[in-house]
Amino acid sequence: MTQPSQSVPAQAGSSGGHSIIWFSATTLLGAFLVFQVQPIISKCVLPWFGGTPAVWTTCMLFFQLLLFGGYLYAHLLKTYFPPLLQGIVHITLLSAAALVLPIEPSDAWKPGGAESPTLYLLWMLASHVGLPYFVLSSTGPLVQAWLSFQDDSDRVYRLYALSNAGSLFALLSYPFLFEPVFSVSTQSMLWSLMFCLFVLVQGGVAIGMFRVKAGGGTEGTSEAKSADPPATPSWIHRSAWVALPALASTMLLVVTNHVCQDVAVIPFLWVLPLSLYLISFIVCFDSPQWYKPKAIAGATLIALVLIQAKGMLPGSVQLIAEASCYMVMLLGVCLLCHGEVARIKPAAGLLTQYYAMLSGGGAIGGLIVAVLCPTFLSSFVELPFSVALVSSLTFLLFFACKGWRETTYDWTAASRLKFGAAVLMIAPFLTVFLAEKDEIIASERNFFGVLRVLKDDAGMRLVHGSTIHGMQRNAPHQSEPTTYYGRKSGVGLTLAALQADKPSMRVGVVGLGCGVLASYGRPADRFDMIEINPAVVEIAQEHFSFMKDCPSTIENHLGDGRLVLERMRDARFDLLVLDAFSSDAIPAHLLTRESMELYRDRLAADGVLAIHVSNNHLNLVPLVHRLSHDAGLVSRVYRAGGDLDIGTRHSTWMLISPEGHPLLDDPQLADAEFASEAELADAPLWTDQHHNLVSVLRLW
Repeated sequence: MTQPSQSVPAQAGSSGGHSIIWFSATTLLGAFLVFQVQPIISKCVLPWFGGTPAVWTTCMLFFQLLLFGGYLYAHLLKTYFPPLLQGIVHITLLSAAALVLPIEPSDAWKPGGAESPTLYLLWMLASHVGLPYFVLSSTGPLVQAWLSFQDDSDRVYRLYALSNAGSLFALLSYPFLFEPVFSVSTQSMLWSLMFCLFVLVQGGVAIGMFRVKAGGGTEGTSEAKSADPPATPSWIHRSAWVALPALASTMLLVVTNHVCQDVAVIPFLWVLPLSLYLISFIVCFDSPQWYKPKAIAGATLIALVLIQAKGMLPGSVQLIAEASCYMVMLLGVCLLCHGEVARIKPAAGLLTQYYAMLSGGGAIGGLIVAVLCPTFLSSFVELPFSVALVSSLTFLLFFACKGWRETTYDWTAASRLKFGAAVLMIAPFLTVFLAEKDEIIASERNFFGVLRVLKDDAGMRLVHGSTIHGMQRNAPHQSEPTTYYGRKSGVGLTLAALQADKPSMRVGVVGLGCGVLASYGRPADRFDMIEINPAVVEIAQEHFSFMKDCPSTIENHLGDGRLVLERMRDARFDLLVLDAFSSDAIPAHLLTRESMELYRDRLAADGVLAIHVSNNHLNLVPLVHRLSHDAGLVSRVYRAGGDLDIGTRHSTWMLISPEGHPLLDDPQLADAEFASEAELADAPLWTDQHHNLVSVLRLW
């Protein structure tokens, strides 16, 4: 490959020393805004789609597609327009983007429940942040292209590392700095104001293009830059520019889905994989000296081996070890993919084309994981396939690399190990096959994740990720309540106490599961089952018999629990059950001051609210105590043990009722604990505009 020209006009060097500050400021601010808008807009719309992690995946897909569009725009603008027109066109686009602010959707955009979640969310995002994000996404390659008019050396690529550093700061600062301090509306307004500042800064840089001649150099400069045409990259290099970023993007989303749903269901764990993904860009594009493929491939192979051998580790460390190995593996794969595309980057004259192809590869990875896999696969089979692919490729790369400090390869040596690579391709599939001990009765996958019905000697259970959402025992005990809803659980004792006083009841349930609570129904009772995932309703009706055998009147409502309750204006429940907080997707909008007011309005005069707060990673008890106290209600927490012989599990229920309610004196609930003054004083109080899961994370 021909090396880029190093000649720089004397005037450009002196002026460039001053203007480089504006190029850097534009790059940093643009990158910061790009990664700040993603969690802000995601948090705005998350409550309308049940708080599912798929909202984040779909948003990632949208932003990856738009990033490709922005990079392609930068390439076309740089290629087909002279500098003067480039500045005019981009200033016009900046002005138009500023006119669509602010970015927060209004309540008119709340879904009704019948829409396709993916398509509706994409349309909503396009309407509110599409144009501003499109402009921001073009910043990196466009600013580097403009800088190349005065310096066409490889130094312009360091702005790409600077861009990713700004993105990383935005990503890490949001959950720990901006979210705890500012409300959602304030976050949206601050972002909009910062975008206006960005328009001014980049507008100033764009105005500078008015002084640039079509052939390079600035007005008043008598000599143009050396303009030898850059060498045309080979088709192998062009293919690598797309394929390697596509593999890195695919691994980012696949690993994030797996770790957040099946390994450790800890909120904000998606921040770590995305941070590692950005770090790989920073390392690889800052300086070639950081990229050592043999050492990186070796560490990646060790992590891959440990992932396959995780079953031999003690249970106490297995979770942490597996999550850590996946993170090391992801970082290694991203470093290898991005290190290789950085190693074969073209001269600065082709950088916009280069970045367009890189972003196109990232968009392809997003389409594979967010669209193609959920559409055509019924399980997360993309995980073992991706692990198999990167295991084989990393193995070959390790042995092909000539030395620990080299970036050159001997592919002949690697070809002799092709059978070993084939074995590594098969190993992850064998591990998955051997690890599955239960019979899989059914598996459904959609926007909300993968649901499986598993059967063992005890009965059948509904599983989402690593969370059990209900179980039904084998005959003759198939009608007995199980898991978190046993007769000695908080909700079981509450139902028994209320049914003893009421010949008929209306019960509302947010979160259907497999319908275990229907086992408490009597002929005169009515159950309103509210569920956001249509696949859950289908599975509960087809593979479990709780609702079929229930003599009560049962009506199913499809949609987000809060939105459905808002539409049920005339409903008054004797018991309202919220069962949406035990899994990986925590719908925080169901635990705010405004939502508590809604629940109180939907309860009968002597109605009771029961909230299931069993969770390994979040301590929701103080929060619910504070919300109840704020609403003028009395709250108690009831913890019950489990009995595997009858299919019940440890459960924690919050029982909330008006002051003086008979339930408060029920002897069966004498062990329920009231909130202490200290607990109320230290507890957070979430509102629709101000809430974050960090405030309820368990730290032990």
